Amino acid sequence: MSGLAKLLHQMGHTVTGSDMKTGSIMRDLEDLGLDVWEGSRPARVAELDLLVASSAVPGSDPERRAAEEAGVVVWDRPDLLEAITRDLLRTIGATGTHGKTTSTALLVNALRALGRDPSFVVGGLLSDFGTRAHLGERDLFVLEADEAFGTFTRLHLEGLMVTNVEADHLDHYETLDRIEDTFAEVVRRVDGPVVVGVDDPGGRRLAERTGRATYGTAADADWRIVDLAERGDAVEFRLTGPGTSTDVRVGRPGVHVARNAAGALALLGSLGMDVAVAARRFGEFRGVHRRFEVRAKIGGVTIIDDYAHHPTEVAANLRAAAAGDWSRIWAVFQPHLYSRTEAMAFEFGAAFALADKVVVTDVYGAREAPIPGVNGELVADAAKARTEAEVFYVPRRGDVAAFLVERVAPGDLVLTFGAGDVTLIPDELAAMLAERLT
Repeated sequence: MSGLAKLLHQMGHTVTGSDMKTGSIMRDLEDLGLDVWEGSRPARVAELDLLVASSAVPGSDPERRAAEEAGVVVWDRPDLLEAITRDLLRTIGATGTHGKTTSTALLVNALRALGRDPSFVVGGLLSDFGTRAHLGERDLFVLEADEAFGTFTRLHLEGLMVTNVEADHLDHYETLDRIEDTFAEVVRRVDGPVVVGVDDPGGRRLAERTGRATYGTAADADWRIVDLAERGDAVEFRLTGPGTSTDVRVGRPGVHVARNAAGALALLGSLGMDVAVAARRFGEFRGVHRRFEVRAKIGGVTIIDDYAHHPTEVAANLRAAAAGDWSRIWAVFQPHLYSRTEAMAFEFGAAFALADKVVVTDVYGAREAPIPGVNGELVADAAKARTEAEVFYVPRRGDVAAFLVERVAPGDLVLTFGAGDVTLIPDELAAMLAERLT
């Protein structure tokens, strides 16, 4: 929502906004000149032509109710995205169960290397540009096409990359079949090229259903990753495609990052752009906030934070970490949503196979009410059963930093995972480590 607010502000609209709590995102909008506030001010809705609510805002929200009673037009976020992509900006996007934020950032990076100034809205803070959104060229808008709540079904796209298709957001879709059907619907509606990652079964099924171009390490991919080499801080490969072969180095670790970069280049190549030039800046790519982000190096301990909240994402990041020369890898995980924890606790257990030590907190419920019997201990028990790691269950997130500071040692890597307030742990732990050194 903050990225869309910035984009509309840059287009010349008067934009106001509210959230339950003030944080850095709200302060960034204030710095741009937007009028934003904490909590609800229903009296303010009288000045509006349009109110747009995120998926997290319930129908009972005081400002939303006041707008409806005053006859103000009320849209949900997908309504706004539909209008922007239909009427205002020519749009290409990146979607998929995992990797779409990094892939969108890579598309922006590649287009900048090609001398373009794309408009964009991304779900995370781009480290190279210090923003989530930017209004540049109106005929080249790069959008993270989010599948949550079916948002991407309303978009008007002229090009799309699909990273992968797996079970997630089951609170909305209920079954994997419905997820795959929805991705197929979106792909068929794209008025332009689509490239689909086929290194996972869901992506392969999507490509077969829709007949679109493919990319990945698979031998039959139209755009194929070969000669892959993983480094502690980067990944290198050669991308072969229709009439082209390009050496690529990305300044972030992991095979999953190589796939994201290959998909971005495949889409731009399918749009007629120079793949070799597009890849030139990838070596200096700094990634996205909370995507394998180094938060601290202190007392010989490295602390990295990541948004991963799905088993595939956790496993991919641990594989990337395993390419380094750490003495021990600590995986600190806060499960996100009771429904996801209930459905995937067993899969989460196996995802920690490459960690030496695992710390699991209780569930960050976000928008959901607790489900009886569903808690973080389900994940901890699954990790004990399915890995050789030493596993600890520390229910209160606020206790984790104190737990870790007594146990980590020089040479250790601490990886924090999750979509909730687990992201506070790196700063808390770094402060305790600094105090221990004094």
